[in-house]
Parts: sequence; structure tokens; C-alpha cells
Amino acid sequence: MSEPRDASELLKIGYKVALLVFTVGQSLSSETSITPWYILSVLLYLSTNLLFYMLKKESFRLLVAVLSIGIAIAMFQDHPLVILLLPAHLYELASIFVGKQGIASSLLMMIPLLLVPRQLMLLYILIAAVTLIYFSTLKLYDNKLRGQHSELERMRGDLERVHTRLQENNEFLRQAEYTLKLEERNRLSQDIHDNIGHAMTSALIQMEAAKRLIKINSDQASLLLDNAIHISKEGIESIRFDLKKMKPPTEQMGVNRMKLFIDEFSDKYPIRTAFTYEGNMDFISPIHWKIIQDNMKEAFTNMMKYAGATAVSIHVQVLPLLIKATVTDNGQGKGKIVKGLGIIGMEERAATVGGKVIVDGSRGFSVTTLIPYTP
Repeated sequence: MSEPRDASELLKIGYKVALLVFTVGQSLSSETSITPWYILSVLLYLSTNLLFYMLKKESFRLLVAVLSIGIAIAMFQDHPLVILLLPAHLYELASIFVGKQGIASSLLMMIPLLLVPRQLMLLYILIAAVTLIYFSTLKLYDNKLRGQHSELERMRGDLERVHTRLQENNEFLRQAEYTLKLEERNRLSQDIHDNIGHAMTSALIQMEAAKRLIKINSDQASLLLDNAIHISKEGIESIRFDLKKMKPPTEQMGVNRMKLFIDEFSDKYPIRTAFTYEGNMDFISPIHWKIIQDNMKEAFTNMMKYAGATAVSIHVQVLPLLIKATVTDNGQGKGKIVKGLGIIGMEERAATVGGKVIVDGSRGFSVTTLIPYTP
């Protein structure tokens, strides 16, 4: 709250100094003699006014305001023009006593009219009116600044709370992810112990028994070995089945990686992004996804450097025998495309799997990666 108050009080000090300079200037141009007492009184008046704004406690400010008025009244006998300094002080006295400066300030500022000489009465009324308008405007300005300052503090507090909650949510997500990993490891360990471990133990026991019977009863030993082999095969099939369940499909891995990169890009830059895909994504192998994503990153880099775009779209389409991945922005485009290291790198990546890259700058800027595949 101190910043708005300091600004308005500096403006009040400036106004009082201007009045003081005006009255002193008028006194110097008049026939009234300037005595050392007058100079001392001016300095005391200036000091008390500065002290008024340095103090924070209302009782001290009231005392200093009364002292300033007393100095001005003491100077009035020899220099009547100092009566023009009173409206500003009377306005501030009204603010200290009643808190509102409207009617109370106007009434207080009219009291010195009983002392004002006739030749200064019109000037005094004018100064009082200007003071009332100026200080009232400052009050409105001060209230507005205080309101904005309070709103800013509230928004800062809300932002800090949101930031704290976001950190807490991120920590919760990390803990949840870690817990899920532990649970999955525990489940896998239990499955291995319950299924594969028991199967391997049973097969080992039967092979040990077959070893002992091979010279005594070969037929029984052969039967035990057959059982052990059968149990071992079932155990291996169980391992393959569990691993197949754990491994995410190629489509899910590729699409999720694309979405993750696009989300990270959207968080860093104020550019709208859209990602769509169609067709059987299972035909896109991991190496194909790697080429598509690397080319997409390079296209994004070129867009940020040269295109001046505000939106970009990515579309991956699986056609018969061909994978088509297109990155298009709404930037300024370019009629003639000069192949730099970025475009050459994209072409080389696509060429490693028999693909090609098409770059077009006629409408915005687009990069299309075409990759053949075998169903």
C-alpha cells in the first residue's frame, strides 16, 4: 500500500511548494520588506510540511499540520499573501478528523475568509477551489492506485497458490507414477514366482528323478523327461505371454511420443498446434516413427526461425503401401525453397528407408514425409 500513497503525497508536496513559491514571489515583488524572520518562517514552514509526509502516525501528523498553520498565521501580519497557503492544510485537517474531504474541507477552507483582506479575497477563493479540485482528484487517483495495488497483490497471492498447488500436483503425479511402477514390478515378480518359478521347480525335480532312474527304468525316466520338457515349454510360453502384455503396442508408443513433444512445444511457445492421424498405425514401425518425429522437430525449428506462424498442424496418414506425415503452418511461406542443412537432413533420414521429403512454401510452409512400407 505504500507505493500509491507515496506517489500521491509527492504530488501534494509539489502543489504546496508551488503555492509557497508563488506567495514568496509575490512578496518579493511587493513593497513588503523581507526580514530574516520571514526567511526563517518560510524555512520552518517548508520543514514542517516535509515532516508531515514523513510521519505515519495520525496524531503526529495532526500536530505538525497545526504547527504549519500556526507558522502561516504568524507570518500573516506582515505578509498577508501567506493566507493563500491555508487551503491545502485545512483540506488535510479535514481528512485527518473526518476521513472524507468533501463538505468538511470546503467549510474549513472558507473560515480564513474572515481574515483575508478584500483585495485578496477573490484570489483566495480561486486558490481554495483549485486546491479542492486538485486534492479531490489526487484522492480519486490514490484510491484507484490502492485498488489496483490490492488487486495486484490478490492476483500475486492467487498465482503463488496456483503455483504451489501445481507443484503439489506434479509431486503427486510423480509419486503416483512411482507407486504404479512399484506395483507393476511387484505384480510381475509375483507372477514369475507363482507361475514360472513353480513350473521350473517342478521341471527340475522331474529331471533330477529322471537322472536317477535312467539306468534302472529308462521308460519311466523318459516319461519324466517328457513331462519336464512340457512343463518348461509352458513356462516359456507364460513368460512370452506376460512380456507381450507388458509391452505397449507400436501405435500407442508412437502416437504418445508425438503428443508429448507437441504438448511440450505448446507450453514453450504461443503457437496453436493440432495433431491428427488416420489409418492403421500398427503399420508404422519404431524406425518410421523416429524419422517422422525427427522431421517434425526440424520443421518446427524452421517454422520458429523463418515462418512467423501462429498455428501449425501435424497429420499422419497410413495409406496402402505408403505412410504420409505432413507438418503445415500458417506462416508467410516462401516462393523459392533453398535447401539448407535442415531440409537436407530430413531428406537423408527419409532416404534411409526408401522415403522422400516434399517441401512447399506456396501457402504457409509445409513439409511432407513419404515412407513406403510392406503390410
